[in-house]
Amino acid sequence: MRAATVHTIILLAAFAGLLVSGWAAYESTHPAVQGTCTVNAFVSCAAVDTSGHTTTLGVPDWAIGIGGFVLLIALDIPLYRTWKRPWLLAVTGFAGLGIATSVYFAYIELAIIHAFCLVCFSAYLADAVVLAGALYLIRSGRTSREEAAAPAGPEPT
Repeated sequence: MRAATVHTIILLAAFAGLLVSGWAAYESTHPAVQGTCTVNAFVSCAAVDTSGHTTTLGVPDWAIGIGGFVLLIALDIPLYRTWKRPWLLAVTGFAGLGIATSVYFAYIELAIIHAFCLVCFSAYLADAVVLAGALYLIRSGRTSREEAAAPAGPEPT
């Protein structure tokens, strides 16, 4: 797969994560819409949101999501413009930190609250796509500039 295609996927996933985190913020501050993602007693954003376990060090979990995705987008823009490896490593590192945070949040949801939030899971999934794309770019060792200079032939695997 071309590096430019993978980069586009990374950027779209980061924007999707930002949108989902924004929806989580809206849902959290407007109780009337909390039921929109409630399927049953277990799959329930309302159950998670009203549990009292949705802040970390006094910061709402949705704010951590918004901040994380804004940071990923802010790091990804110079990566796209320059294709310099330090930017790619920064995106990878912060996406990895996001995955660790997602695992912690999922643990709280499943083990402590005993409920599952589809909106939260969507944000976790978006971050996983960012991390997978960044790791693919690191593993392939190619940039779009290198692809332009590479001879025509089969794509690397």
